[in-house]
Amino acid sequence: MEQYKKILWLIAARSGSKSIPDKNIKPLGGVPLLCYRIKTVLKFANPEDVWISTDSRKYADIAEKCGAVAPFLRPPELASDNALPMGIVAHAMQWADDHKGHYDAVGLLEPTSPFVKSSTLIKAVNNLFNDNNADSIIAVRSVRPGTFYIQDDSKYLSKIAKNIASAKFLRRQDEKSEITPSGGFYISKWESFKKKGAYYTDKALSYRVSDLEGLEIDEPIDWDWAEFLIEKKKIDLKDII
Repeated sequence: MEQYKKILWLIAARSGSKSIPDKNIKPLGGVPLLCYRIKTVLKFANPEDVWISTDSRKYADIAEKCGAVAPFLRPPELASDNALPMGIVAHAMQWADDHKGHYDAVGLLEPTSPFVKSSTLIKAVNNLFNDNNADSIIAVRSVRPGTFYIQDDSKYLSKIAKNIASAKFLRRQDEKSEITPSGGFYISKWESFKKKGAYYTDKALSYRVSDLEGLEIDEPIDWDWAEFLIEKKKIDLKDII
């Protein structure tokens, strides 16, 4: 990574998951889920620049044991189900401006995407700062199936049928390449975020990650799949934790 760039890495880990109770601190392969993101960043970042943003003292203590800094607990208005990620980032940035001084960028990392590699984060930061016009960079993954095979929920598959009829013969390898955000990371230049208050802007770069790095753990079946990948050694953890 370009050594002169100072990044604030923010791991956002609210307590109170409904789909998987205490998901963000539940052990995955013997490691609390939120610690994956912390340990990945600590492979190249200064510990003082890796922060946990949480509403739970218990979560903060676990994060600190994994090497992160817990400079604050989130205020109640940022700990509800309706709290927006951009407000959480803005809160941490203001705290940093008031107490820590200058940063060049802010990276938001969600515990639910544990398999993003440290080398991927480094490349993403370099891509961002090598593009003078870019505001931010966001992890994306390939879409399968593509939107050609998607329609609004309906009794009849009229739109999909129309698409297929119009194509007559379409091989999978002929489908257009499409991407969607993966949740793996959101990194913004500091001043760009302060000005626009968002990662998603018309100058947001995409960074495609692999299917494994793009895994998001939202439901119990996702957790089971992540455990399977670790157990079967489909995930190389050397570049992650």
